[in-house]
Amino acid sequence: MDRLVLRDLAVFETVARHQSFTAAAAELGISQSSLSYAVSQLEQRVGIALLARTTRTVAPTEAGRQLLGTLVPSLRDIGHELANLQEMRSTVSGAVRLTMVSIAYETILRPSLTSFREKYPNVSIEVSVDEGFSDVVAQGFDGGIRFGNLVDKDMVAVPLTRSAPVVIVGSPEYLQKHGPVPTHPDDLSAHICIGYRFVSSRRLYRWPLSKKGKTVELKTSSPLIFNDGEAIRSAAVDGLGLAYLFEAQVREDIKSGRLISVLSDWLPALPGFSLYYPNRTRTSPAFRALINHLWP
Repeated sequence: MDRLVLRDLAVFETVARHQSFTAAAAELGISQSSLSYAVSQLEQRVGIALLARTTRTVAPTEAGRQLLGTLVPSLRDIGHELANLQEMRSTVSGAVRLTMVSIAYETILRPSLTSFREKYPNVSIEVSVDEGFSDVVAQGFDGGIRFGNLVDKDMVAVPLTRSAPVVIVGSPEYLQKHGPVPTHPDDLSAHICIGYRFVSSRRLYRWPLSKKGKTVELKTSSPLIFNDGEAIRSAAVDGLGLAYLFEAQVREDIKSGRLISVLSDWLPALPGFSLYYPNRTRTSPAFRALINHLWP
């Protein structure tokens, strides 16, 4: 069936119920000419007049009354089903447990939590902010958020961001004391590059740098190593060295002048974040509601 027929049927029912194009136009919020055109299109499709029109009155014909006998209950049933769906949506309840790194919480989940809680007040959210790669199945999580390229192949991955811009930053005090400002990756050997150690694998993170097809992975050798992004940011603000961080982590620091970005032409964006969960289990209504909220 042509989808426009459904629209025209609803218009016809409204005009017939009010017996007035003026009143029907007010209810539907569209012009009388549009209503008249929709009814005419419907009559052309069925090949028979459905409304008898005079200068003063509008009333259904015998064929129109016959159609209304089926149409009115059907529209009422559809209205009830839509109301039931809305009620089901508002009564979704349960608990959702998630694991993610701090930056994923701050940039993805946190901005959506208020609106999600307003829409689904009966759903409780438990978030484990963890720099390690938690086993969501073994540790009882519904899912997690991490880089899309790090999601295991046996997981369902829902992409949430296309990319994750990064920066290398240092405080004005540090750069003044340890200058000159680096303009090439080779210059970093003369600087303190604050290290990051993965919680799960225990290996040190290598800084990926790239420009005009040339790619470098800088192995940091630093007297300062952390396993937490916020600790690295604080160390950079304190003038203890250069830090390789997500741009979102230090956006306000750069705006305020607490940190200065360097080597920006050597910094490719990292892969975006994905929401992931086991594909061999059915998602709960509460978790499905969260998925749909984050990825409409």
